[in-house]
Amino acid sequence: MKNPPILSIREATISFAKKTLFEDLNINLFPRDRICLIGKNGVGKTTLMNAIAGDFELDSGERWIKPGATVGYLTQSEKLPPDRVLSDFIMDGLRLDEHKAYLIDIICDHLELDKNALTHNLSGGQMRRANLARALVLEPDVLLLDEPTNHLDLNIIQWLEEYLQGYQGALLVISHDRQFLEKISNKVFWLRAGQVKINPHGYKNFDEWSQGIIDHEARELANLEKKVALESGWLQTGVTGRRKRNIGRLHYLDELRGKLDAQRKLINANRNRVKIETQKIEEDAPQVILSLNNVSKNFGEKKLLEKFSLKILRGERIGIVGKNGSGKSTFLKLMIGELTPDSGTVKPAKDISISYFDQSRSAIKKSSTIQEILCDSGSDYVQLVGGKSIHICGYLKNFLFDPNDRETLTSTLSGGQQNRLLLAKTLANPGNFMILDEPTNDLDMDTLDMLQDYLMKYQGTLVVVSHDRDFLDNVATSILAFEGDGVITNNIGGYSDYLNQCSVPSTQCSDVVRAWTPSTEHSAVSTKVESKFPYKLRLELERLPEKIDKLTTKIRELSEELSATEERSSANLAHISLEISKLQKELETAEDRWLELETLKTNAS
Repeated sequence: MKNPPILSIREATISFAKKTLFEDLNINLFPRDRICLIGKNGVGKTTLMNAIAGDFELDSGERWIKPGATVGYLTQSEKLPPDRVLSDFIMDGLRLDEHKAYLIDIICDHLELDKNALTHNLSGGQMRRANLARALVLEPDVLLLDEPTNHLDLNIIQWLEEYLQGYQGALLVISHDRQFLEKISNKVFWLRAGQVKINPHGYKNFDEWSQGIIDHEARELANLEKKVALESGWLQTGVTGRRKRNIGRLHYLDELRGKLDAQRKLINANRNRVKIETQKIEEDAPQVILSLNNVSKNFGEKKLLEKFSLKILRGERIGIVGKNGSGKSTFLKLMIGELTPDSGTVKPAKDISISYFDQSRSAIKKSSTIQEILCDSGSDYVQLVGGKSIHICGYLKNFLFDPNDRETLTSTLSGGQQNRLLLAKTLANPGNFMILDEPTNDLDMDTLDMLQDYLMKYQGTLVVVSHDRDFLDNVATSILAFEGDGVITNNIGGYSDYLNQCSVPSTQCSDVVRAWTPSTEHSAVSTKVESKFPYKLRLELERLPEKIDKLTTKIRELSEELSATEERSSANLAHISLEISKLQKELETAEDRWLELETLKTNAS
């Protein structure tokens, strides 16, 4: 027999800002539930979480919680009281015993917090982690986490995943980090157009499960349209002769039309996606966008970069990872000229046009309206690349803003809406060199998908800092890893490739081969002749790792030659760049072929 719920919302109506978000809502949270709350910005995720926490009053219905049960809640905007020792803040209202003392030590250690620090000396990221520590140390029966991975280093995210997998209470999480959700969840609450769809198997099969629901809704719409057409035709031909008998059919038709209208609204509401066209980059853009030669940068005794050299080529997509404070944002500011190196040189190409997405959202002034952020000099038009323009109403619709809200102050927008507005400003005219510092924070998954699609089609050069592993795997072709103490490594591939390199101590095997080599149980090609997997294909599969290794080595050698070159003609640099581009395409083809053949071999065995 299943355990009773810890907390329930029963027959509830929930409204926010005069908009009804949910009607007749019924949900239950059970022990060991690890639920991810999915939905677009504005559908009511945070409002529902506030209602579950008891911080938001229901319009009608009931919130029930098991007597004596506790709730821990990490919101997106909690602040810390000043002049408190961190451990005292974490333990406020709790009884300190040996277990809690041990728990504070363990959690603060893994969250990289000094429990003896004063709260007013903490950075924004440390404050966020302090609130997370408080929620975890509470060990509540119901744990609510709103975007817990924002501003966390990847090693902390991985520890949090392991911690939450063993959590005994009910867990409800809002997050855009797909890998995080896959690892910690065993149930999904999908919010869409006032409905809550529940998947009891976690986020791993969310795409297939959600697509099944969308397909079913489309079939329902088609069936309703057919029924309405049939009933309308029948009544037009027969209503006058059988008026009394047809009153019921008229009522039935009205009911069908009401269902049809509701179904259309449901599908249309969930069909809306952020739209933005990619801009074509000029053919005569420089081959080397920016070069750093022996750059060093320290803050006090803290070493961030030491004699670091790099040439960033046209069309490269570089992902940057590393702990907070390891120098990632400093590196970006050196590139845009906001900081100067202690030694060495940073040389941008003469004709580059830089677009910079700042994670602090400094371009979003709280006293400005949405229109003032997007339009110059009081105009009603957003300026695009190449001298083109678009009316602000149409542009706002592309980013799922209501055109009627263009005079809304940005200070009233949620974190996700502010990030979406900053993306709208950045992508209007991205230039040929785009630098993005944590662009994925607070975005819903539809906007995140749009951003990924845009960046994969973007023809310019991209440098992006992110803690979102899935995002980096999708958009980055190389990873700069800031390892600390001025050490920076350059790795071919996405984040998963970088992890594979870190997990294999040998330097003989190339990064890409390690990333694409099958697991041990499948690594040896069978010597037995298999009728479903011909000898010719097995021979090709055996030879591909060596080919991939050679291509990877050649790309690295050319990249090192390019980076080590201080003075060289532009024609020579262009030749090397084109050769690297050609080899990278060959490498991608070989990797795709390896994956295709490995799949065929596995299916044949």
